[in-house]
Amino acid sequence: MNVQQLVEALDARILKGDIVGAFDQFAADNCVTWSNAPDMTRSKDQKVEILNWFFQNIATVNRIERLALQVAGDVTESQFVFDFVNSQGQPLVYSEVIRRVWKDGKMVEEQYLIGQTIDAPKKNAAKKPSKKEAAQDDQPAAAKPAVVAEPKAVKPATQSPKTMETKPVKAASAPKADKKPAVKADKPKAGRK
Repeated sequence: MNVQQLVEALDARILKGDIVGAFDQFAADNCVTWSNAPDMTRSKDQKVEILNWFFQNIATVNRIERLALQVAGDVTESQFVFDFVNSQGQPLVYSEVIRRVWKDGKMVEEQYLIGQTIDAPKKNAAKKPSKKEAAQDDQPAAAKPAVVAEPKAVKPATQSPKTMETKPVKAASAPKADKKPAVKADKPKAGRK
């Protein structure tokens, strides 16, 4: 299967509500996942454990919808809306782009870009894009390098007063990521003395 077929099959299984099974089937054993540095997982087993915990606390699945899809080489982006109700009756609504990197038919990275969308390519019949613009259009909107950090446990989500959408809250008991020292310039900045 090519990358387009892989992401279509994965997303189809997610749309049926089998999110844990979809991840288990398509992720490589060493798949890294994250939404930010403290939320990183470093293996399929670790992510499946977290997904199982999360879905044990879900009472109702109201909606799972894929709004957009982009494929560029070995990188795919799927825009989803997930609408759940947890066992305490709290609504959990996630609108996110799931950016995936594929290698040898398996997903090796999965990044959750909460609140982001996939922009539809703008079409302008009067202007032909330059080579630079065309090359940029081939790259996914959210292609970002991975930052390695230790994962944190996840607490139930809370609602943001601005959007009234659910935002995940992280537990304080998990190990924290190593902090790197700030980099300072070797030479002072030029200017007036």
